[in-house]
Amino acid sequence: MQRVNLQNWTFCRFNKGDFMALITFGADPESAQDNRLEYYVTVLAKEENEVFQKKFDYLGDACLYLNENYADWDFEDQTATKSGCSTCSAH
Repeated sequence: MQRVNLQNWTFCRFNKGDFMALITFGADPESAQDNRLEYYVTVLAKEENEVFQKKFDYLGDACLYLNENYADWDFEDQTATKSGCSTCSAH
């Protein structure tokens, strides 16, 4: 089973129908003052509507939560070469 980890979290996610679960990062005034990032497990509907978000102080914890809760969804590596009619450059 493929998993999101410390090396691939920026380009891998889980998908199910119109939903995707991924890790994003950001900061709030307190964490920015301390020069640290926060990590968010985020679920989006139709790639733009946030339906869930949970904050983590450590990337490893975010990866663990994402894998524990969404690994039964389809894993997608966005750097992998796509194939099929929709990706054909001949059209």
